[in-house]
Parts: sequence; structure tokens; C-alpha cells
Amino acid sequence: MIVKRQKLKTVMGHKLAPQRLTAWAYSLGFLYVGIPFLGGLALLDILLTLIARYGFNTCYGLLCYL
Repeated sequence: MIVKRQKLKTVMGHKLAPQRLTAWAYSLGFLYVGIPFLGGLALLDILLTLIARYGFNTCYGLLCYL
């Protein structure tokens, strides 16, 4: 993605810093996107484990092959 540099804005002779994401924005993004995504993957893993264990009587995972 190509990002164009923003022109410096001046207010009453002072140069303003360009807009950027802060640590708070990244933490909120992880809270509202990352945690539900990881939770959904965990539920999917539990569901597949139960299907493999009780539906097909097999082991589900890499450590079962050792």
C-alpha cells in the first residue's frame, strides 16, 4: 500500500505532528479484533478435538504421532 506523506500543517506558526496510531489504538484493536479471533480459533480447536475423540475414536494433534 502506497502512503503519501502528509503536508505539514501549521497553526499560528507552529508545525503540527502528522497523525499516527498510538499504543492505545493498537491495544484497542487487539481487544476488539485479536481476542475474539483467538477465542474463535480456540473454540474451533476444542470442537475438532471433541469430534475426533468421540466421533472417530482417534487422536487429534501432532504429539499423537510420536
